Amino acid sequence: MFSFYHKKPKPKIIPPQKIDNKLPEKKITLPQVKIPYHFQKNSIITYSQSQIKKELKKYPGLLKTLGHAYQYQVIFIGDNQEKQYWFCRNLELVMPLLKYLNEQNWLVDWQEKPFYIRDIS
Repeated sequence: MFSFYHKKPKPKIIPPQKIDNKLPEKKITLPQVKIPYHFQKNSIITYSQSQIKKELKKYPGLLKTLGHAYQYQVIFIGDNQEKQYWFCRNLELVMPLLKYLNEQNWLVDWQEKPFYIRDIS
């Protein structure tokens, strides 16, 4: 008699699956800063030295808030010998202001943020 051999079954071919080894990307979101409406709508904000002194006592985070809303700070001494602080949104606003103040021969200083106030006390 003949012996029958079993045929080996052919292995099923499984198509390779795409394996995504990437870690899910985490989006880093910084908390949005709430800027008061008064600062949002005005391109230039002005304070005298006495006004800013009062405001800083009431709201110590004022300079940080101004830093979020404005890019430049212009400091000059006004007619009444009191320092004036002007906060401007962009360079296009600062340059004509600086030019005007220099033409008037006023003592002017300016800086980019972060802002600080000198000689407050």
